[in-house]
Amino acid sequence: MAFEDAATVTERVRSHAASLGLRGSRSLVLAAVLTMLCTQWSKVTDDQMRLMQLVDTIAAAGGRRYDLKTIGRALASLAADELIVYRPAQGRGKHAFVAIHARFTEGIAVLERDDSQRVIVDYSRRSKPESVTFSEPRPYIDQKNYLPTLRNDRQRETSRPIGVKVPQGELKTVMDGLPEPMAHLPKHLRWKLGSEILQRLKRGWRADQILDVLNAEMPADVQRPYKLAIWRLQRNVVGSGPRLRPLQQAWDAAAAAAARAEAEDAKARRFADLAAVTSAEVREKALRASEVTFKRAVTDPMAALAVVARRASTKFPELPLAEALARWSDDVLATYEPELEIAELQPIPAATSLSTDLLMDLAISGGCSCVMCGSDRGVFRPELPLKSMATVCDRCWPHIAADLAAGENETELEEAISA
Repeated sequence: MAFEDAATVTERVRSHAASLGLRGSRSLVLAAVLTMLCTQWSKVTDDQMRLMQLVDTIAAAGGRRYDLKTIGRALASLAADELIVYRPAQGRGKHAFVAIHARFTEGIAVLERDDSQRVIVDYSRRSKPESVTFSEPRPYIDQKNYLPTLRNDRQRETSRPIGVKVPQGELKTVMDGLPEPMAHLPKHLRWKLGSEILQRLKRGWRADQILDVLNAEMPADVQRPYKLAIWRLQRNVVGSGPRLRPLQQAWDAAAAAAARAEAEDAKARRFADLAAVTSAEVREKALRASEVTFKRAVTDPMAALAVVARRASTKFPELPLAEALARWSDDVLATYEPELEIAELQPIPAATSLSTDLLMDLAISGGCSCVMCGSDRGVFRPELPLKSMATVCDRCWPHIAADLAAGENETELEEAISA
């Protein structure tokens, strides 16, 4: 019905209800029905009503939340007084039927509805009628009354474990086994000590380990046994215990494996994106340029290509990736290849000493390259002091070996003089 007609119907029903002297739940339920039908939707009937909707409407107006049985009895009483028409829901998933009694709708034009219960409004200026929807249908089941779907318990934990479940009675075992001075603490200090012990138990420490710490040899005169117990716990029961430590190690291993797998997937995706826009010749030239730039052989082509691709994109941001990579490779090879050829033809100077610069070169170069000339024919030399930086080729080794021998002779001479 129209909005002005809805106001008329509401006034008729309320005036008749006032003559009946409705009180309590009957008055509130009738007000809720009028609010839902006439005020909210301007309807005469509603065959999709649930009693919980009336409970919510009454509570929103400041009333109490009545039981559904009370709402049903009030509706039946109002229907007996011919204020409304009420048919309760019968069967699972069914809805109640509530309507304004016909004697209050005389002279009121009820709007026509289509098969989906939507109002049909016909405008003369439009070619076809339009359907106006006042409210969406409620779901079959009210989802807020049901628990959410349970998650799979076998999923990996998102956070590192920081505690374990304390076995029942273990805290009491520790408290009963306290030494004499600590066993007779005041009640409030005993509670505080129990809290400290419980924290250690949750961190994975066993009861016997905590008792061994607290039952250690006592001083001759113990003035503050509570302070002594806290001091021993804070300095001897630290970190994760034997029950928690394996769980943390397993989580760390799983997290590291997941991180490695994610890194490998990311590297594979970057390489696939790069391979899709570049040819094999461009990638091979980029790998040669990478060896020239970093002065070491390429052991991981996918990672090396990702590095040089970022360098090329940074240097030539206006070019596509394939053109930028090819141009960067040409520039690097044109700049450094003549210098490498000249370096190979020139004789290698004799090494004078294992200076700090040489050790820094050793640390930076690493791998199987010679630390002196940079060739790939380096051999591990266990005689050098730093094992991680002991790769020298056969051509450079005699000079370094002579330097080592001279250093040993000087050390022996100093020892003989001091003796």
